[in-house]
Amino acid sequence: MKIIQDSQRDISIEIEKISNRPFYSMNYYGDDCFDEYLLRGARSLDDYCAFIDTALIRNRENPIGHNNFGCGAFVAQSANSDILFARNMDCECAIPMLLRLNDNSSYRFLSLVNMAFLDWDESTYDSLEIDKKLTLATAYSPSDGINEYGFAVAILTDADATYPKQNDKITLFDMTLPRLLLSKARSVEEAIHYTEKYNFFYDVAPLHYMVADASGHSAVIEFVDGKMVVTKAENKYQVVTNFTLFDNPTKTGFGKDRYENILNALEKQRGIISEEDALELLKSNVIPGDEQWSAVYNLTQKTLSVTFSGDYENVYRFKL
Repeated sequence: MKIIQDSQRDISIEIEKISNRPFYSMNYYGDDCFDEYLLRGARSLDDYCAFIDTALIRNRENPIGHNNFGCGAFVAQSANSDILFARNMDCECAIPMLLRLNDNSSYRFLSLVNMAFLDWDESTYDSLEIDKKLTLATAYSPSDGINEYGFAVAILTDADATYPKQNDKITLFDMTLPRLLLSKARSVEEAIHYTEKYNFFYDVAPLHYMVADASGHSAVIEFVDGKMVVTKAENKYQVVTNFTLFDNPTKTGFGKDRYENILNALEKQRGIISEEDALELLKSNVIPGDEQWSAVYNLTQKTLSVTFSGDYENVYRFKL
């Protein structure tokens, strides 16, 4: 285990290597200045990096990587009515980190972060004593996760999205919205409320977001013509991939095949599926060569089952 401490910020981070694939686990304690970020915001990647550098890293040039990715996600129920939230993270490169955040200003949450976005590579863990890179900023950009109230969120690319630009709203880096929602939202409705308070900017490609809660509600939050739009589930299940769902009756766009495959499978089961079968459904609908992790969050039990790098024989299980 490696321990990173910042006495000035009263931050302590415990990092453990779980697998040689590689896959890591992190316990994060202390204030990472995220509430300060929400008050200030950032209008560009340079602005965001400047805030991270000043608030956490201090006097170091840090590239923030962000490659394009195509993913799929769905919400369904188990036979005993547990709410399941499943997602594939498909992208060119990933260093997965299981993050547990312990901060008095935030709801507790369990999430997965791609550390490749934070300048990590496969040798970073062994050299943390001499180069922390952007590790202190890990909690800013979960790709998916669940909080203590059974609320969950996942990011997915939507190349056609157009973010709002309203002068009276603070602007955030779109990758940081999941952290905001995991920290503050207990339900889908609260997530919608928090999202509509902000403008967003993106680096490579814009995003849309799937959100769900322990009551069984789910929605996809998107941005069309500079306005936030919401597509709520009409059934006990919902699917999203990488095209805009809103006002798209033919479901045309990148990921249409994956969307239809998942939807058809859920329709046959009337939205009832086991966690094991949910992982199998994810497995059969990855982008070949880009599969990084497949995760099934049980929003009722507040657990996570996840596989990494296409290794579906080894399922890691965690509980919040």
